[in-house]
Amino acid sequence: MANQDTDMKTISFVDPDVSRCPFAAYDEVRQQGNVYFDESCDCYIVTDYEDVRTWAGNTADLSNVTGLLLSFDSMPWQARIDEIYRTRGFKPVNALTVADPPLHTFHRSLVDKAFTASRVKQMEAYLQGTVDTMIDRFIERGHCDFYAEFASLVPIHVIAQQVGVQLEDIGWFKDCSNAVIAESNPLNTEEEQVAITLKITELQTFIATKIEEFEQTPTDCLLSDLVHADDAGRRMDRNELVSLILILLVAGNDSTALALASAMHRLIRDGLEDDLRADPALISPFIEEVLRLEAPVQGLYRKARNPITIGGTDIPEGGIVVLRFGAANRDPAHFADPAEMRPGRAHGRTHLAFGAGPHFCIGNQLARGELRIALASLLKRMSGFRLINGDGSVSWLSHFLVYGPHRLEIEFDRTEN
Repeated sequence: MANQDTDMKTISFVDPDVSRCPFAAYDEVRQQGNVYFDESCDCYIVTDYEDVRTWAGNTADLSNVTGLLLSFDSMPWQARIDEIYRTRGFKPVNALTVADPPLHTFHRSLVDKAFTASRVKQMEAYLQGTVDTMIDRFIERGHCDFYAEFASLVPIHVIAQQVGVQLEDIGWFKDCSNAVIAESNPLNTEEEQVAITLKITELQTFIATKIEEFEQTPTDCLLSDLVHADDAGRRMDRNELVSLILILLVAGNDSTALALASAMHRLIRDGLEDDLRADPALISPFIEEVLRLEAPVQGLYRKARNPITIGGTDIPEGGIVVLRFGAANRDPAHFADPAEMRPGRAHGRTHLAFGAGPHFCIGNQLARGELRIALASLLKRMSGFRLINGDGSVSWLSHFLVYGPHRLEIEFDRTEN
C-alpha cells in the first residue's frame, strides 16, 4: 500500500491551498513513491510520467466510468440532484470522456467526423476576429483583468458559434459553462451543487432545443454536424448529444481559458515577451511549455475494474485512481529540470496536458491554434506586459482537477499605430 509509513508527511489534494498550487505537493509525494494514497478523497494519486501515460491507455483495467464527474453517489444529497435533472433537464449519461469502449469508440468516431481539419480552420478564422474585438475593448485603457476580459471570453465565443448561441446570450452561456466545470468539484456544498445543477439544466434545455432545430434544418456548425453524423447508420440519441456537448464545452472552453491566462502569467513571470515578439516562431514552443508546466487539466479520474498494481502499489477493484497529468509533466525522470521554462526543450511536445491513449483530447489542435493566434495578436498590439500589483494581481482557481489563474490584473503599453 502507498504511503503507509507514519513518518511520511500527509498531503491532501483536496486542500484548497494545495489545489491552487499543487506542484510542491507533487514533489513531496513523488519522494514517497510513484503512487500516493490521498485519504482525504480516498483516491490513488499517480504522479510518474510513464505510469500516467501507460495507464491512460489501459481501458481494460481502468474505467472512465467512475460516477465522480457526473455525480457524487456517496453524497447524501445526490438524490436531490437527480430529482432536479429528472424534472428540469436530462440525467447526464456516459459520453466521450466519461465513457468506455465500445461506447467511447462510437462517440469518438462521430466526433472525429464532425471535428474535421476544415472545421478547425473555420473556427480559427472566426477566432481571429474575436481576439481583435476583445482587445479593442480594453486596449485604450492600458490595463485589464486578463482572465475576465480576454482569456475567459475568447474560447467561449468560438464554442458558442459552433452550437448556435447568439452573441447577446454569450454571458448566460459562459455562466452555464462555469457551472459545468464547477459540478465536478468535491468541495461543493449541497446548496452550491443545487445551484450548479439548476444552471446546467438550463443549458441542457437549450442544447436539446438546438438539436431539434438542426434535425429539421441543418446548418454549418459543429452541433449540426454531430446531430447528423452516423457510424454505419447509427446516430447518437438526444441525451448522448446533450451530455457530449457539455463535455466538449468544458474541454474547449474552460481549459483553454485557463491556459491563456497561464500563458500571459508565464510571459510576464519569465520575461519572454521581447524574445517572442522578435521571433514569432518561438510562440508555439512557448505554448507547449506553458501547457506542460501549467496544464489546465491537472488530472482525471479512473476506476479499477479489478485488482491492479501501479508503480508497486496495490489498488483494489473499485479503487479510484487519479492520473495526475500535471505531476507527470514535471517528472524529472522524463523532463530535465522540469520546473524550468525552456521553450523548445527536448521532448517538449511529449507532455500530457491533453491526456494520452484513446481519450487524448480531440480538440488539441484547436486549443493550440487559439493560444497561438491570441498570443501573436497580443504581442503585435501591446508591449510591456506587467502585473499591476505583483503577486496580489493573481488569484488561482481552487479545484481538485483543474488549475490556472481566474484573476490576472495586468498593465501594458499600446504599440499599434
